[in-house]
Formats: sequence, structure tokens, C-alpha cells
Amino acid sequence: MDPVSQAALGAVVAHASAHRTLGVRALAMGAVAGGIPDLDVLWSLSGDSFDQMRMHRGITHSLFFAPVVGPLLGYLAWRCEKRCGGTERLRAWVLALTLALLSHPLLDLTTPYGTQLLQPFSDARFAIWAMSIIDPVYTVVLLAGVVVAWRRPHWRAASATALGLSTAYLGYAWYLNEAAEDAARAQLRAEGVEHAEVAAFPTFLQVHYRRVVVRTDGEVLAGFVSMWRPCPIVWSAAPRLADATVAAWRDSREGRIFEWFAMGWVHHVPTEGGLVSADLRYGFSTDPGISAFSTVAEFDDGGDLVRVMDAGRARPDFFSRGGLLANAYPGSCQAVSSATPVQQIAARPAATDA
Repeated sequence: MDPVSQAALGAVVAHASAHRTLGVRALAMGAVAGGIPDLDVLWSLSGDSFDQMRMHRGITHSLFFAPVVGPLLGYLAWRCEKRCGGTERLRAWVLALTLALLSHPLLDLTTPYGTQLLQPFSDARFAIWAMSIIDPVYTVVLLAGVVVAWRRPHWRAASATALGLSTAYLGYAWYLNEAAEDAARAQLRAEGVEHAEVAAFPTFLQVHYRRVVVRTDGEVLAGFVSMWRPCPIVWSAAPRLADATVAAWRDSREGRIFEWFAMGWVHHVPTEGGLVSADLRYGFSTDPGISAFSTVAEFDDGGDLVRVMDAGRARPDFFSRGGLLANAYPGSCQAVSSATPVQQIAARPAATDA
């Protein structure tokens, strides 16, 4: 999730656990602890974009990180308080900062990006496809709790209520994603499509508009559905590629990292002398080959792989005709069918060497 949400969550978690003893200091230090795991982006900057994929949401996002680092941070905060004449208990600091640290990977778990919860013992990525990385409703609820708790630092109800409401919102978002997948499966059965792998992913800024991806033996389908007003999904189809170029891409360092990063949700599109591989979790249109994350592979005239590059970051134009909110909250199913899907901006970033 975004840094503001992570800091706000860390603040309310720390305050809810140590409001009587630490008061407003729990909010301040909880916000700091809530953002600490994302410092992993700093030591990944020396590598290429594929190194960054490997390192971000790694060891600092492990479930084992908070129980080790949290007590250390708590001890340091306690020592600092003692030097300044404070009388706060060590236990309160350790509990508050450990829980604030732990809140970070648990929140990241609800986004499609993937989080390595079991590092250093496993690099498996875990994700619950509930929310996008930015959701204003979720963030505002937490910030409201922070503001009230700041004004009444020893009143637990503010942070506890914000934590309860925001967690309920996460649960609702998860339910919507499961419901979107169920609706897609029912439609596919009615259309005679069997033995399909179905996944729904959040889009951006809200929880109701979902992009649904379907994989059969021979093709990939992509479409959008508003769970605010569920309507039949209009699919776009593309063939699944499984040739020598895909095999060569998968054998490369970059291909292995990217497929691991995308948790297997990769769609390959042949190009003249190359191959585009797109992360299906982050598509902005019904074209499976367009994604926020993708690679470009180049092959020589003999068909041998020359290099695999990061294709840059395609970004959506959410405010174009038929944009995000119009599709998420349509007045009727006719409005959905006539609307333009959320589109990628026309200019794709130039590929850069990996």
C-alpha cells in the first residue's frame, strides 16, 4: 500500500495497543514503524529493475521481521524515554512497535503485488486480491482515527474504531473480489467455457471495479465488471503462446524473476523479432498484452535470445472518456456496454536495458 496508509495503520495499531501508557507517542512512533519495511527499496536501487522486483517486499515484509526488530526498536525507544526522564514501561514500547511493524506486511498482503511473508526461509509470494495499492476510503478512515486519537491521546476508542472500520472495509473488498470471480465463472459456464482458470484483480482508487482474467488451454480472456452494478462481462480474447521464444524467455534470469514476480500470471505476445510478456494482474484495458509491468525480449535472426528488458511502466488514463469512476458506478448495464474500458495512455515508456 501507499506510505500514507501504512503510516496511518501503524499509528492506530500502536495507539490501540499502548494508548494508556504512551498516548500520543504511540501514534508518532507507530507511524514511523509502520513505514520502516518499505526501506527495502533503498538497498535495491543499486541493481536493475529485476533486482528491485526480487528485493521489494522481501525480508523486511516477512512475518519474522517484526518479532525480531520490533523488540529492538521498542528497547531503543524506551531507553530514549528514560534518558529524557520518562517512566514508560518497556513492555508497552515493545508491544506497540512490534505490532506496528507487523501491520505493514499484513496490509500489503491484501494487494495483488505479492509479499514474501516467509523470508528468509522461502521466497514464495502471497497475495489476497482485495484492494489496489491506493484506496482513498481506506486511508481516510485511518487518518480520521489518527486525528481524533491525537486530540484525545489516552482514549482508545478512536484508534480501535478506525482499525475496526478499516479492517471491515478490507474484508468487504475481499468479498467483492471473490464475488467477481464467482460471477465470471457462472457467465463462462453459461457461455460453454469449461476448465478455465479465473482470477479477479482490483483496479484503482476504489473496490468495486474489477478486472477479470480467464485462462483456458488455448487463450486468455480479459474483461471488467462493476460489483456495484454487476453486468455481463464483455470479453476480449488473445491466444496463449507456448513456443520456443517463451521457453527461452523462461530460461533467462529476467524471465524467471518476472514470472515469479507476477505469480505466474504472465501473458506472452509475439512481436517482430521479439516477445512482450505482460503481468496480467496489472492490466488497464481488455487487451491482455497491456500491463503496468511487462518485459520485452529480443531474438536474433537464428531465433536465439539476445536480451530481456524491462518495458517500463505503462500508466492508465483513468480520467479519459468512459474512465474509471464511470465504469465503476454505471447507471445501467447499457452504460457499461457502451463505455470505453479503462485505457492505457498512448505512449508506452521506452524499453531500457535490464
